[in-house]
Amino acid sequence: MGRGARLLHQLRPHSLLFAASIAATVLASVLEGFTFVLLIPFLRALFGQQVLPAEGGSRVEAVLDKIAGPFLQAGSPDVALRNVVIVLLIALVLKNAMQYASAIGSVAIQEAVVRDLRTRLFRHLQTLPLGYFHRTKGGQLLSRIVNDTDQVKTAVSAALTSLLQNTVLLVVSVVILFGLSARLTVLALLLAPALLFIIRPMIARLRRRSRELVAERGELTSVVGEMVGSVKLVRAYTAERYEADRFQKIAERYRKRVLRAQRFSSLTSPVSEVFGGVVIVMILWVGTRLVLGGTSDLRPEVLMTFLAVALRLMSPVKSVANYPTIMAGAVASAERVFEVLDLPADEGDRPGEIEATPFRDTIEYRGVSFAYEPDTPVLHDVDLEVRRGQVVAIVGPSGAGKTTLVDLLPRFYEPTRGEILLDGVPITRYTRRSLRALMGIVSQETILLNDTVLANIAYGRTDYTLDHVRVAAQAANAAEFIERLAEGYQTLLGERGARLSGGQRQRIAIARALLRDPPILILDEATSALDTESERLVQEAIDRLMRHRTVLVIAHRLATVQHADFIVVMSEGRVVECGTHQTLHAADGLYRRLYNLQFRS
Repeated sequence: MGRGARLLHQLRPHSLLFAASIAATVLASVLEGFTFVLLIPFLRALFGQQVLPAEGGSRVEAVLDKIAGPFLQAGSPDVALRNVVIVLLIALVLKNAMQYASAIGSVAIQEAVVRDLRTRLFRHLQTLPLGYFHRTKGGQLLSRIVNDTDQVKTAVSAALTSLLQNTVLLVVSVVILFGLSARLTVLALLLAPALLFIIRPMIARLRRRSRELVAERGELTSVVGEMVGSVKLVRAYTAERYEADRFQKIAERYRKRVLRAQRFSSLTSPVSEVFGGVVIVMILWVGTRLVLGGTSDLRPEVLMTFLAVALRLMSPVKSVANYPTIMAGAVASAERVFEVLDLPADEGDRPGEIEATPFRDTIEYRGVSFAYEPDTPVLHDVDLEVRRGQVVAIVGPSGAGKTTLVDLLPRFYEPTRGEILLDGVPITRYTRRSLRALMGIVSQETILLNDTVLANIAYGRTDYTLDHVRVAAQAANAAEFIERLAEGYQTLLGERGARLSGGQRQRIAIARALLRDPPILILDEATSALDTESERLVQEAIDRLMRHRTVLVIAHRLATVQHADFIVVMSEGRVVECGTHQTLHAADGLYRRLYNLQFRS
């Protein structure tokens, strides 16, 4: 299915409203044509002639005579003229009512389509592998969800309010024109295909320019997002001018893309209007010769009505001619949306996966290897067994694979070889949702939302009460500073928890994990980069969090893991040592060297 067809396929869930909108459009177009046809009896009555000729009139006049002849011709010429005006006003009011109904229906459909597409895109993004987010700029994703989906609305609007309405109006008007004068109508239609040959090359170039334009718009959004997210870095390195210059270059590049696209986009309208003007002049020239030649079926009032209808067609002809131009930009945006939607989902339940059972005994890594990129392994044949209730510390130099090792347990990634078992069952047998419900994760980078303290601690759940949150905050050493905030648990924390210190943010994260009460806990550098007092409070909270749980803790500072049940030492993706602090310190291996480096003083 082509991108354009796939885009219009999004209308399917709204087919009933779509059909009603089309019906209103058809009625409005028929009534508009009817108002033009009424010009014939109006002009004849105005000049004191019989409102509708008894014979020799056009087919349109014959149809009009059958529909409203007795009413239009009743009484004196003054009464007849009054009746014509009454019918004209009634048709005009009904036509505009139908146009309004059609416009409202169109807006409702296009907004519903954009909402559906945005929601679908947002949901699909949550199923993509984490690696996709590492490779893709956040601003580009934001542009696709907000800007590109909004551009899709233009295509839906063009398809409904513009293309359909104007196509129906064209069909109705052409039927009326045939009824007024078949010869003049055939003349106009013979010239129409020439317009398509003139515009087609412009549309092809416009599509290419539109694809470049939407990509550049995403880049512009990405740069703004990066600047906002790293404003402290920019100011710390006095890089304001550098960032402003960088943004100016991208903005200038975007401006040039817009101009290139507009050169072709803006050209279709004047070309179609000039072409339409040529057609009208030819009709006027040929029609005048027919009237002056005494042709029986083309009297002056019929020619004037023909010209009025033909002139009215100028606008819908321009709109229909511009439709490919509008669609070119919308399809380019739709391509970026569908490009993401077509990416295979990594998250989500697979056939055969079951709900995870409560954790009872052991976590086992059996010959586990992993690589983010082919031929670049991060883990090599890792074997590890963790028993329920144990605190296992994972240490080693930077880049040893410590975080990757624990990220495999909640299935953020899948091993490229080997398997991980929970109570003897491969974790790939369990749904991700149920598996992750067994785990609490507290990392060095605390993620907080621009929401209340209450919402951040109870994140992802709606069944926790304020009392539950208070108890968790108390256990996390967070209750005291929370209650000092302006609105307590209802205080908004700002973007990424900007209103809190590092230690406070970490305690909010610990409260979040405590509230969940998971049997398995993963701590990734949870106390690094904190001052002494904050570290003390956070460590106390972590000690409470670790009670009666199975814990995997990653730490650079070895003083924090000396009391672990056993310590796993990693280097270059391999487990090189295992044991307690005492046995590893006595072994004079990598652990002893790391320990001596930290405590040399």
